[in-house]
This record gives sequence, C-alpha cells and structure tokens, in this order.
Amino acid sequence: MRKRLPLWFGATLLALLPVSTFPTTVEKFTLDDLVQKSARIVVGKCIARESRWNDRNTLILTTSRFAVSEPLKGSKDGFVEVVTVGGTLDGITQTVSGMPAFEPEEEVLLFLEPSKNGQWQTLGLSQGKFRVVRNRLTGEEELVHSLSGLELYDPASHNLLQQEKPTRTRLKPMVERIRRMVQQ
Repeated sequence: MRKRLPLWFGATLLALLPVSTFPTTVEKFTLDDLVQKSARIVVGKCIARESRWNDRNTLILTTSRFAVSEPLKGSKDGFVEVVTVGGTLDGITQTVSGMPAFEPEEEVLLFLEPSKNGQWQTLGLSQGKFRVVRNRLTGEEELVHSLSGLELYDPASHNLLQQEKPTRTRLKPMVERIRRMVQQ
C-alpha cells in the first residue's frame, strides 16, 4: 500500500523552489545597427520615474524622464521620456527579462526608437542602454553595457548568444565614434 502525501505538503515544496526566469530572445544589434536603426540617440540623466497601469490594467508601464546633456541623433530637445514595461505599483512588481530599468540620477547613453503608439523606447531592449560610470582608478567616464536577461539571436551565424558579464568602454571615444557614424 502506497502512502500519499497531503496536497498542502506538495504545495509548500513548490512554493519554496526558487523562481527561475527565462531570457528574452531578440535580434543581436551591432553598434552600426544601433546607430542606423535608432531615431534618437542621447546621453542624459534620469531625473524622474513614474509607474502606472496600462489602459487595461494588465501591465505596469514605467516612464523615465531624462535631461539630455548630449543629443547625438534626432531631436535636439533638452528632455526625453522613455517608456518601459515593468515596475512597481500598488505593492505589485512586474519585470521583463532583458528590459532596461532606470534609476533617478542614473546617467546613460540611450539608443531610442518610437513605439507603435509614438512613445520612446530603447532599441533592442537592454541593447539600447549603456550606463555611464566613473572609473575609480582613472577618473574617466566609462560606459557599462549589461545584457543580463537577454538571449541574442545572431542572424549571420544563426546562433543564440548570451553575454557572460557586462562590457566596459570609454565614453568619450564612443560618443565621437557615434557622431562620425551619424554624419555618414
């Protein structure tokens, strides 16, 4: 005769298992792709962030407002608002793997495209966000590019790739390179 465990015991075990997240698969963009496909490229600082429910109350959308310090492509407006899916509202947190999140006072380089409803969004999810940080040893500003939560599809090789760790590069040479690419 087999003994059966109570249902609550199984439910308790399931509740204790770690929640695993799966990466979001998107097309891999090179720097050339990011520059060509972006309608707007800016360096700016996040000055405000607000989350709200979408019209159907099914998704949390977060609007982050940036003061633009360097417009590199597109509008020269001094501000831009970027909408992302996810955030925290009414005690509920929603996240999307690979979706960038922005913190107030965070300085970033953004590659932007208009969404279907005309709001700005990052190109290729986190591929369109580079965080600006100061190198502790040199004092120089650098860009940190984290693709955590993304699985990149390379159309040339038909392979799926994941970034092992964030990459770093110097800000000023990257901005100059982007300016040259925009002028071509």
